[in-house]
Amino acid sequence: MEASRKPLAKIEGRRRLRISGLTIAWRGTPNLDDWVAYIVQGTKSKKLILADHVSERKVKALLGRIQTMPKKEVEKLAKG
Repeated sequence: MEASRKPLAKIEGRRRLRISGLTIAWRGTPNLDDWVAYIVQGTKSKKLILADHVSERKVKALLGRIQTMPKKEVEKLAKG
């Protein structure tokens, strides 16, 4: 007999960068390396991904680093 398990909690967040004016969203599961951070735009099909399959610590460090970057540099850092 298989015991039922509670699903792992997902965490989501959004932050608007003051200097560049971009909105960055992220989501993932604590203690797993499945975090993703991306630039929010009008369409869902075209997302500029900043980080994919990384730890929560790397996403938070990335957010701190791009806080002071201009829009062109942040978009250059992202992969389409």
